[in-house]
Amino acid sequence: MTGQYTALLLLTSVIWVLLWFGYRQNKINDEIKKKEKEDRINAKVKRRKKLESLYPSRKKTV
Repeated sequence: MTGQYTALLLLTSVIWVLLWFGYRQNKINDEIKKKEKEDRINAKVKRRKKLESLYPSRKKTV
């Protein structure tokens, strides 16, 4: 019976370790995707500002 409990403990430990590695990898991937998204947004804002500087808006004075 002791051998079965040891095997069960070992199996449970291996499963927890694998789950932890998967969680960590997902967290790393989420951070990478978030950084890429922020970079795309910042690039879009820079392009818009550059375009606006080339064509300044005419403000009407009444």
